[in-house]
Amino acid sequence: MIDERRLFKEVGQRIRQLRESQSGGRARLTQGELAEMVGLERTSITNIERGNQKVPLHILYRMCEALGVPITDVMPALGEVQAEPAASLEEFSFASQAVEMTPLVKQAVLERLRSS
Repeated sequence: MIDERRLFKEVGQRIRQLRESQSGGRARLTQGELAEMVGLERTSITNIERGNQKVPLHILYRMCEALGVPITDVMPALGEVQAEPAASLEEFSFASQAVEMTPLVKQAVLERLRSS
């Protein structure tokens, strides 16, 4: 499952890096310049770069066009944005039992787990 928060944060960071870098004879762009080129407010660019605002696909294409890069340059690999798996009921049950264990029992359990 994709963690949307991680996805938009990663996309935003990549947009910022590309905007601030000089490549292919293209000069660095300010947030205001990029905003004007894609039809957004500067504050929207700020929020997108911070991962605080979801960027619609058509705007993402406009941004990539303005930055002179293919859209694949701003898209992270699936492994970078996958959500952490949720804990199972068994893990919660074990965790609640572990809280009640004495230090000696905790040590014995850890040693047993390490040896298996």
